[in-house]
Amino acid sequence: MKTISDRLDDLLKSVGDMALKRRAKRIIEQLELKDGDKVLDLGCGDGYYSYLLSSFSPKITGIDNHVAAIESAKRQVRKKNVRFIIGDAEKLPFPENSFDKIVMSEIIEHVKDDIRVLKEARRVLKPGGILVLTTPNKNYPFLWDPINWFLEHLFNFHIKSGFFAGIWNQHVRLYKPEEIGKKLEKVGFKVDSCELLTGWCLPFNHYLLNLGCKLLFYKKLSQDLLQDINKFSKSKNQKTSLASFLFWLVNTLDKLNDIFPNSSGVSIFMKAVKK
Repeated sequence: MKTISDRLDDLLKSVGDMALKRRAKRIIEQLELKDGDKVLDLGCGDGYYSYLLSSFSPKITGIDNHVAAIESAKRQVRKKNVRFIIGDAEKLPFPENSFDKIVMSEIIEHVKDDIRVLKEARRVLKPGGILVLTTPNKNYPFLWDPINWFLEHLFNFHIKSGFFAGIWNQHVRLYKPEEIGKKLEKVGFKVDSCELLTGWCLPFNHYLLNLGCKLLFYKKLSQDLLQDINKFSKSKNQKTSLASFLFWLVNTLDKLNDIFPNSSGVSIFMKAVKK
C-alpha cells in the first residue's frame, strides 16, 4: 500500500513550482487526516489544495471571495466530496465548530484584517482541530526575488505592484515566523510547529513563475506543453522534451533543500491547534 508521501509524489508530478510542491506536501502530511474529517480550504483560489485533499479526505469545502477563482475551481475539480462556495474570510458563512481541519495557504498576507480572519478560522474549527497555515517569509531567500531583496536591504523599499513586484505582488504585508506565531496565539491557537520551506530556488524564481502564468493565460504555449505543465493534469503520457528538461532542472535544484538546508525559506509553514 502506498504511503501518503508516495501518493503525493504521484499527484504532484506535474507541478513545476518547487515552493508550491513543498507547501502542498507539508500541508497534507501535517493535517493528520482521518476518515470522516470535514476540511475547510480557506482562500481556495483555483482549488488546487482541494483537488489534492480530495484523494485523502471525504468532505472538503473550498471558499474564496473571487468569483472567477471559484468558477475555475469548479471546472478543474469535479469531485463529489468537494464543494466550492463564494464567501468572505472575515465573515465565514458557517456555524461554530464546523470543521475538523482548516488549510490557509498563501491567504493571510492578502487580507486587510488578519486578526479577524484568524478569529473566524478558530470559530469554525472544532476544539482540538488543526489549522495549517503558510505565508511568504519576510526574510525570503535572495535568489527568489533579487530586485526587492536589494531594494529592501539598501533602501527599506519594495515594488508594490506589477510584474516586478515579485514576492510582494498583491500582498498587504509579509511576516516573520515569530510575528504570525504571536497572532495565532493571540486569537486562541497553540502553535504546534513552525518551519521555513524552500531555501534554494532558481534565480529570479518569482518572475519566472509570473512569466509562466502570463504565457498560460494568453495561451502562448503549445497544447502538448500546456498539458505537461498543468498542475491538475493526470496524464501518464511521456512529457515533451522541453517539459522534461524543465522539470529535471527544477527538481534537481530542489533537492538542495534536502541536502543543504538553508537558514532562510520562501514560505513559513505553521501547524496550530485550537485550544
